Amino acid sequence: LPFATILLGQHRLTALLQFGFRNCTACCGRMPPKKQVKGKKKEGTGKKSAAPAPLAKKTVRVVKRVVNPLFERRVKNYGIGQNVQPKRDLSRFVRWPKYIRIQRHRAILQKRLKVPPPINQFTQTLDRPTAQQLFKVLDKYRPESPIAKVQRLKAKAEAKAAGKDEPPSKRALGVRQGVNTVVKLIEQKKAQLVVIAHDVDPIELVVYLPALCRKMGVPYCIVKGKARLGTLVYRKTCTCLALTQVDNSDKANFAKLVETVQANFNERHEEIRKHWGGGLLGPKSMARLAKLERAKAKELAQKK
Repeated sequence: LPFATILLGQHRLTALLQFGFRNCTACCGRMPPKKQVKGKKKEGTGKKSAAPAPLAKKTVRVVKRVVNPLFERRVKNYGIGQNVQPKRDLSRFVRWPKYIRIQRHRAILQKRLKVPPPINQFTQTLDRPTAQQLFKVLDKYRPESPIAKVQRLKAKAEAKAAGKDEPPSKRALGVRQGVNTVVKLIEQKKAQLVVIAHDVDPIELVVYLPALCRKMGVPYCIVKGKARLGTLVYRKTCTCLALTQVDNSDKANFAKLVETVQANFNERHEEIRKHWGGGLLGPKSMARLAKLERAKAKELAQKK
């Protein structure tokens, strides 16, 4: 009894002695047996339903890879000091030279900012087939090369030293180059065709030439680019060229060329004068505007 008193406690032991071990639910915490409710049907009675058909198992074809035992598989570790890293496009991480960064910034700014018509007209160049015909004509009237000039002057000096008198030679037909020379020919109305490069830097050197040609009634055209014009006159670059005269054999082709040039440039003055350039948005700005448009469309759809 003293040991039972320690385990159960004084009050529980008293209840056990008074009421017995079978009816001690209050002290021992045993739950009475559940009463069965009459009237409830047992589950599973009635008609048995047919079992559903098992799903057909999908057959997966396993393709066995033929492994050549001569080639060993070597797992690569791309940690520091381990295998060579795979090649990646690192153009965004390159420290480009300053002139490349400047020309890229300039190209983006020219797209973003609004460009006035006098400057924007230099983006509208002569079409390719007409430009090919033009350069074929200009190639026939290239000026004298530096080597040919040296040979001519050398022969002239030898003839003079030998005592031979040569009559003064006329200037050969050819293209005239340089802004000052071309402007003078336009003002004197001697130029029959003026060719201007589209990428002159600074643009102020030639920005007034189209207006001057229209004012004086001289056909002009804008072509790509200053390096291509430079090759015609044996220079690296050239801003503009002028043709003053052509041979009789080329007059028919030259007349057609001038007619095409006038239709594309001289007669389109009003259209060119009103056409602004630039003002293009970047991808981030376009995405922001598209997001706002989607939000507005969603609000309208909800209101309806």
